[in-house]
Amino acid sequence: MRQLRNVISAIFLLFICGGFGAAYAEPSSIVIESNDDLRQIISQLSAQNSELRDSIASQKAQVSLINDQQNTILSQVSHVQNTLATLDEQGEWLSFSTALGETLRQQLLRLPEKPKFQPLDASIAESKVLQLSYSNQLDNLDDYPNLTDLTLDHSQLMQYKQLIREQSELLKTLISGCDTIILELTKLKIANRQLINAIDDVDDAAHRYFFWVADVNPINLSYPVELAKDVAFVFFSIDSLSQLYSATIEIINTPLTLLLLILSLVLVITHFKSKARYNHYLEKTSSRIGKVTQDNFSITMRVVIYSLIMALPIPILWGMIGYALQSDWDYPVAVALGYSINAAAPILWVFIISAQFASPNGLFITHFGWPESRVRSAMKYYQLSVWVVIPLVMMVMSFEQYNNRQFAATIGRFCFILLCFALVFMTNAIHRAGVPLYIDRKVSGDNLLNRILWIILLSAPWVAIIAACLGYLSTAQVLLGRLEASVVIWLALLVIYFMIRRWMWIQKRRIEFERAKQRRLERLAQRSKSDDEANPNSSSNNAADSIEEPVIDLDVISAQSLHLVRSIIALVALISMILLWSELHSAFAFMDNIRLWSSKSVISGVETEQYITLSSLFIAILVMTITIQLVKNLPALLELGILQHLDLKPGTGYAISTISKYIILMIGCMIAFSLIGIDWSKIQWLIAALGVGLGFGLQEIFANFISGIIMLFEKPVRIGDTVTIRDLTGNITKINTRATTIVDWDRKEIVMPNKAFVTEQLVNWSLSDAITRIVLTIPATIDADSDLVIDILKRVAKNCQYVLDDPEPQVYLVDIQEGIQLYEIRLFAAEMSYRMPLRSEIQQMIIEEYRKHDLKLPFPPLQTNLEALGRKTGRRTYNVGTM
Repeated sequence: MRQLRNVISAIFLLFICGGFGAAYAEPSSIVIESNDDLRQIISQLSAQNSELRDSIASQKAQVSLINDQQNTILSQVSHVQNTLATLDEQGEWLSFSTALGETLRQQLLRLPEKPKFQPLDASIAESKVLQLSYSNQLDNLDDYPNLTDLTLDHSQLMQYKQLIREQSELLKTLISGCDTIILELTKLKIANRQLINAIDDVDDAAHRYFFWVADVNPINLSYPVELAKDVAFVFFSIDSLSQLYSATIEIINTPLTLLLLILSLVLVITHFKSKARYNHYLEKTSSRIGKVTQDNFSITMRVVIYSLIMALPIPILWGMIGYALQSDWDYPVAVALGYSINAAAPILWVFIISAQFASPNGLFITHFGWPESRVRSAMKYYQLSVWVVIPLVMMVMSFEQYNNRQFAATIGRFCFILLCFALVFMTNAIHRAGVPLYIDRKVSGDNLLNRILWIILLSAPWVAIIAACLGYLSTAQVLLGRLEASVVIWLALLVIYFMIRRWMWIQKRRIEFERAKQRRLERLAQRSKSDDEANPNSSSNNAADSIEEPVIDLDVISAQSLHLVRSIIALVALISMILLWSELHSAFAFMDNIRLWSSKSVISGVETEQYITLSSLFIAILVMTITIQLVKNLPALLELGILQHLDLKPGTGYAISTISKYIILMIGCMIAFSLIGIDWSKIQWLIAALGVGLGFGLQEIFANFISGIIMLFEKPVRIGDTVTIRDLTGNITKINTRATTIVDWDRKEIVMPNKAFVTEQLVNWSLSDAITRIVLTIPATIDADSDLVIDILKRVAKNCQYVLDDPEPQVYLVDIQEGIQLYEIRLFAAEMSYRMPLRSEIQQMIIEEYRKHDLKLPFPPLQTNLEALGRKTGRRTYNVGTM
């Protein structure tokens, strides 16, 4: 954005200089014919030369100013670099001397600030544009006429030529000056960058050296005396009230600051006036929660948005007051207080939001269905948080900022210890209320990870108190602040999880209600047919009103969807924690100094020794953790985010998910192994040798693995297909890396190696078309009317509910055996599960039709002879007593 502004400024200057060029191009049309014309031109040239001389003077002043800034910044860079060298030299002794740490901290406080933003790029562009303008003016001097007319005044003619030469020299000087300014501005830009980099290096080194070093003296018997002295000094020796009064007067006299404060105050007044309307809205919408015909997720979203908005005005006013006080640099007390107010405003907002959500008709109790007693128990110390925690946070931050931490070791540490005790009460109340920090697959907070997180949270204030007493005040403050911020983020994600869970619950209830309503209407329609025709619509008008709302248990909500939501939120939480704690990465640089083992690697043909540190081990564990989570949840993530929006063939999505899991697992393992010194170049020969050995010893396993990959790409079977392989028929339920699971008609699960599906004969009843054909052999006596039998069989096939009309059923007289007519009826069913119901129903219908038309099923007396005849002639044999 800054570069865009610079380009726009340069273009604007080009337009301006274009105008200047046009102005100086006018002499080409000037004709000097008299002394009056010459006198006028001389006057114009004199004015222009005067302006150019002023521009040269301005250039020199600008170059001098830039040089002064360069010298100042270069001296600051040297000072910062010397401080960094001192830190590197004395850093290892900091843990042995608190006085040395205090000395170095004071030296750090005297470091210069980072240079403020300067539009150097715009200034360079402006100088280049001005240089182009001066070049155009110099070229335009050639357009002035070269006067040789003897009738003109000789003295004026000489003055004219002198002014032309003088202007040419001035313009050349200005062009050279522009080059100098551009060069000096470039040097100044480089110096600013050097200073910023040097300050960043010092901050990083100070964070690394001082984070785990005591910054104040440990508490001893003299601490109460020092605390009393500093308290007395603050109340009686520092003119705090007068500074605050003077700062208030300046705020009132500053129009912009006063306007912001007035607007914030108007927001607060509006907030209190609209609070009754907000409570009325909560009460009104709470009556709709839980009713399937009235409940809607938009109600929850509006309650969340309104609660966030209603919680904003007071923190905004608080932040504006802090901003106004912090801008008065002449009053250190006001500045420190303003900084602390700004730091406490977000915490105040979180407390107010929690109170809004925990109201009787708010989000937690009404929408989430949390027990009111537990919510009240969690909010037991809300008044404590507002009237004790916020002031203590302000006092801690004020004494951290005031006069180079003059009172941080005494009053600031005492306030921090009181703040930790207040946090102990608050965390214990939330813990006793049963608020979970982690929810497992059973949607329960009773799990090991939840207990571990609560142990860390409950013990954190006590650890901070001990660290502050031992002198590690800054370390305790930073770590406790990051931990509490992590808890806020974690609880916010927990609220989001319950909101998504409520949305799923509403959708489930609505679907079940619509189904129940449809079943009710169907029952009413059937009842109306059998009832008296006098009142056919007696109860149809109020059918929807009389339906009882089904009670849906939350456990029936899709476990896969909830697991997916929980996994996504867990990943978001992990990324948030990494970003939140990334500011402290330099504080944990000591882990790079803990060497676990070493490994040799070849880089550009040179063998170098690489040390594996504790930091590398932790990063490798983190990479493997993220990899495992991605592999576990990737199918659901792909299905929800990508695959369901694509037009894919059946089974393609499963193949994509499986191959993606393999690729992610391989990449994650390679990255993790490389971090601990096991790279591909070292294990490739081992893998090759193992591959040869395992190829012989475990060839069946490898054959099944490769067959599984082939099945994923060729897709001879898919999940849900009905297959027949060997003497087994059933439905495919799982396709894993080594084997495929088939569930047969007896509900037994058979694990079949993948190799069988690739190398053996396979019948897939539903690969491209689920329609299956059924052939039934129907006998009739020799004297039966064949046309009547065929007509009966066709009519039966047409009336059977499982028989498809397309393809059309077919009936044939296929054979005559020893006084028996044999008919075949060829039928088509929509899927495999209809085969047995179809056979049963259609045979029952055939028997009934035979009885109606006095047809008899033949029973040949000479079964043995028929069987012998069938063997001799090869003709079709009818088995007695079956169809």
